[in-house]
Amino acid sequence: MVRGWYGRTVVAAWTFTNGALKHTWTFDSAAPGWETYSGMGNHSVTVADFDGDGCDEICVGAMTVDHDGKGLFTTGLRHGDALHAGRFIPSRQGMQVFGVHENEGDNEIVKRTPAVAMFDGATGEIIWQDGLGQDAGRGVAADIDPRYDGAECWCNIGGLRRGDTGEIICNRKPDSCNFTIYWDADPLAELLDHVSISKWNWNAESTDLLLKAEGVVSNNGTKGNPCLSGDILGDWREEVIWASEDQTELRIYSTTIPAVDRRATWMNDRQYRLAIAWQNVAYNQPPHPSF
Repeated sequence: MVRGWYGRTVVAAWTFTNGALKHTWTFDSAAPGWETYSGMGNHSVTVADFDGDGCDEICVGAMTVDHDGKGLFTTGLRHGDALHAGRFIPSRQGMQVFGVHENEGDNEIVKRTPAVAMFDGATGEIIWQDGLGQDAGRGVAADIDPRYDGAECWCNIGGLRRGDTGEIICNRKPDSCNFTIYWDADPLAELLDHVSISKWNWNAESTDLLLKAEGVVSNNGTKGNPCLSGDILGDWREEVIWASEDQTELRIYSTTIPAVDRRATWMNDRQYRLAIAWQNVAYNQPPHPSF
């Protein structure tokens, strides 16, 4: 359980044994020695084995708590909303975290806070950052352009960036800055926003609509999130669940495009399975596998 974003942040863990919950540990940024972790929380969390020790860590944005309840690191980049963790840069070992950060006011600390940043998931080393003092509310990291290795990144300000360097490769970017989804037969990610699924056309530098669902609605107002997205049926592509307009049904949508290869269901990946569990925590974010 996580509480607190702009100031004090508290993270608590329990184990479920013999039908009962047992408290394991509590991390508190107000406790002596952890003060630098205050003000570093995002409106989302992601859970993964960032340091490769076989146990999962909890990344709350610009701070990560180790599996034993002790602080692993803080980047000092402060609060933001969107947060993504995965193997975004194949040339680097381990996992990376991409996040956006908000401008919290006119002060010297915020003027040094970037709008977007990519950092090492194990150490907190900042790989690249940009937009000092600017406010970015939404951001995405996913592989949508086959011409570049690994993921591309974009947010509500600026253009489309390389994931490994932060270099802007296109002044245009996808129409949406929300969820991703694996929908068609290629290994690139598609875009999920409100009740539509689309694909980035890197040649035309535009977004092509693949599906606009009818009779359903998305959640969370302007954020336009699904009830859930994930590899529910098990052929590695992802399904999406929306509620009917009259709120009496949950409808599962699945691709009709045959896959050109075979992969294990992504639910076999621990990080991905955990991501399905935390997807609806705070500001909903899409799941990413560990590979």
